[in-house]
Amino acid sequence: MPVAVSYPGVYVEELPSGVRPITGVATSITAFVGRALRGPTDAPGRISGVGDFNRLYGGLWAKSTLGYAVQQFFLNGGSQALIARVHHGAAPAKATAPGSIGLAAANEGEWGNSLRVRTDLNVRPYDPGETPDTLFNLSVKDLISGTTEVFRNLSTDPDNARFVTSVLAQQSQLVRIDGAVPATVTVASGAAAAGADPFTDASATTFTTGGDGIDIVDNDISDPTLQPQK
Repeated sequence: MPVAVSYPGVYVEELPSGVRPITGVATSITAFVGRALRGPTDAPGRISGVGDFNRLYGGLWAKSTLGYAVQQFFLNGGSQALIARVHHGAAPAKATAPGSIGLAAANEGEWGNSLRVRTDLNVRPYDPGETPDTLFNLSVKDLISGTTEVFRNLSTDPDNARFVTSVLAQQSQLVRIDGAVPATVTVASGAAAAGADPFTDASATTFTTGGDGIDIVDNDISDPTLQPQK
């Protein structure tokens, strides 16, 4: 605001310079880009320790320095990191479960070949208005990590709150629907042999064709579509 001048003399008016101090940021947070055994490739993921990296990205891998760099980061005081997993020619493992249900591993990598899946039709009674044979149960196991996921009363109806495509996309860390969902499911996995692990038994569905790809090149790490997760 201008100074009100009432008589002759020297007046001093202080004006804001517009310069703002730079806010300091934590130096213990950094980003890593490289190949990993598993993990999302559509956006970087935030981790808070080596345990998170092992669980989400597969841990140390002789074909990539990424895991070793992350390990040293946390051993030397790092607290959080962003991991941008990139690949060159990696492919997700795929399978077709009983009832013609196409499935794919949640992300690319040979790790997906360790997935086994089972379906069954032991579901709740159909509600009024529901089409028979649209409900089924789905169980998935990762034989490497031992992680098991069970989804009950999945539906093949896109208008159902338990529509299989939506449920797996939102809740599963292991699989996604691949292709169109059949209108009905009338076939389930066979019974496992007495005393056998139902996921290692021959009646379980096996995933195949998953691959890790080859060494990455400069163009693989310059994708402008990669944005940090919020």
